[in-house]
Amino acid sequence: MHFVFGGAFTGKRKWVKQQYASESIKWHCLYEDPVLPAIEFVESYIVLEGFEHYVKELIHSELEAPHLVVKKVIQKWRDSGVWEQLIVIGTEVGKGIVPLDPIERQWRDECGYAYQHLAAHAQKVDHIWYGIANRLKEEIQ
Repeated sequence: MHFVFGGAFTGKRKWVKQQYASESIKWHCLYEDPVLPAIEFVESYIVLEGFEHYVKELIHSELEAPHLVVKKVIQKWRDSGVWEQLIVIGTEVGKGIVPLDPIERQWRDECGYAYQHLAAHAQKVDHIWYGIANRLKEEIQ
């Protein structure tokens, strides 16, 4: 799994498209539909863009702590053999002024926990700022 994160409008989408230009990709925008798709692999890679919106949807579902759901999702992806084909893009929401709204604060915290899980288990982690990548992690297979 390749985890790509950075601030809003910093070039994450463009960077991923450039890095995987020669690959077949299925793109799922969580901004438009914040539900994880059933992952079926006809294409080489699946991009999940807007992971922070999936986390926000989990908060509103009130089933269990979103970061615990994300841990289970990660394990499901790993067990199902799709792990190496995933590219997850998330916008950093934890910097700046702490929101007054309790739900917004919870979202900020849960995104931080979820991103920690993603980064810990990812094979590659890139931080994108102004279209420039800073590789934070790369596991050699």
